[in-house]
Amino acid sequence: ASDVYKRQDLDYLVVDMPPGTGDIQMALSRLLPQAEMVVVTTPQQTAQKVAVRVADMARRSHMPIVGVVENLSSFVCDHGETYELFGSGGGRQLADQLAVPLVGEIPLDSSLVSGGDEGTPAARHFAEGPAGVAYLRLAAELVRLVPPLEDETCVGRMAKLLEAM
Repeated sequence: ASDVYKRQDLDYLVVDMPPGTGDIQMALSRLLPQAEMVVVTTPQQTAQKVAVRVADMARRSHMPIVGVVENLSSFVCDHGETYELFGSGGGRQLADQLAVPLVGEIPLDSSLVSGGDEGTPAARHFAEGPAGVAYLRLAAELVRLVPPLEDETCVGRMAKLLEAM
């Protein structure tokens, strides 16, 4: 892809895949054996059923599940009132069922529509709004849960030892 920024010192690679289980997820788990998964759901019960199947596939592939993110968790109007358009609590319920943390709740943001129409990253449109704040919190929590290899974690030290061999 010509619109992808590539670096040699990449700490994280985020792959957004469609819901469900399939050949792409299984191939990715073989291609990236150290990959870890974040399961994304919405508050609705039907979305959780699909997410449970995704988590089961990940575990069968020996892919650790880092946590759950609830997308479309709410909608915050310009005047500040919050509406739970798709229900509430689905992300927490799934995280509890999978015995992993709920790492973030991302609200619906109308600026996603304009970003999609303009072909620009959504982060440019809602950096200051509730969704932008939620994404920043989510990123910080993921870095805390899965620190880069060069950080002094057990995994980081093991990777350095293996590289030195």
